[in-house]
Amino acid sequence: MKSQFEQYVEEDCKQFNKVCNYYRNKNPEDIDTLYALTTECLMLSARWSDIASNASMYAKTYGMSKTDFQQWAYQRYRTLQEMHVDCRVFFKDAKEDLQNFGRVENV
Repeated sequence: MKSQFEQYVEEDCKQFNKVCNYYRNKNPEDIDTLYALTTECLMLSARWSDIASNASMYAKTYGMSKTDFQQWAYQRYRTLQEMHVDCRVFFKDAKEDLQNFGRVENV
């Protein structure tokens, strides 16, 4: 479902949707993908934190509710943070499994 706020941060929303699709299709045993997702989620969460922090500016510029926009952006930030933690845990488990089965020495 598309939000009314997406038009104001269109490129950021595209990146958010891309990483969500990437996350949705992840393989919990693919350490390269998990590492890439961990990094990307962390970077994008920092961006969405900045967007939420600048809610006043967006509200003044586009004539919208600061609180609603801030909460919307903050939810995206939290989603990315949770995805980051989730991927980090999967990455650690996959790395340990590979080490335990002697497939890799140090990842």
